[in-house]
Amino acid sequence: MPENRKLPFLDTKISLFDLQNLEKKGFFKTIFIELLKADKIKNVIPNELQINQTKQELCLKYNLEQLKNKKDNEFIIHNLNKEIYKLASLKKLSLDKFSSQAEKIFKIRKDYHYDQYFYSLLRNKNKSQIYEFYYQIESKESNINDLSKEHSSGSEKEKLGIIGPVNLININSEIAEILKTSKDSTINDPIEINNEWYLIQRENYKPAIYSEYYENQICLELLEKEIENEFKNEYLNFMNNKLNF
Repeated sequence: MPENRKLPFLDTKISLFDLQNLEKKGFFKTIFIELLKADKIKNVIPNELQINQTKQELCLKYNLEQLKNKKDNEFIIHNLNKEIYKLASLKKLSLDKFSSQAEKIFKIRKDYHYDQYFYSLLRNKNKSQIYEFYYQIESKESNINDLSKEHSSGSEKEKLGIIGPVNLININSEIAEILKTSKDSTINDPIEINNEWYLIQRENYKPAIYSEYYENQICLELLEKEIENEFKNEYLNFMNNKLNF
């Protein structure tokens, strides 16, 4: 086994000792994937719109506008511009490769991954009490939000029992089915989940509409998966020294 190994995509080598240290500290995968990304986008040129959109997204995410008038942050801004260009290039590459698949994937995932729901929740271990609350709500003597504030056992009571927006994929499957099949402002029959009794009232349903946002999101996800799979293959070959990097 050679003492040094050439890194993929770079005209440099790394000692086996340093390589083992990178692996132990969990950095090697990150570095390897960044090298794969850099190699993929080296000939990609994003257009001005893609660059500006990426810049706006980062500004919203990290509140970067405050850096503009600070001279001490010139170095940060310089590196930020490089990061914006890299992300815009990855976005362009992902769209070029996967945009034809994105809408089909969106339609498959839509109901559980992208549609959004708000609902009110009241939960308590006392079955009799939950049924009493249910009858009060049904008869309009009270409402689920006031009752949740006083009697719900979870943190939802701090927000009058209101939860959302949520995607069905991220919540309990029984609650998800109730939300999917219910109508707005209609209380559901009491249901037992994990030794607690639940009252659930769907408040609002917001169906997702295919857009540039979802196209970008799906295409970038597909690109990340492709890179992850390439990493697994390249890494295996790299560690076995089967490729002449």
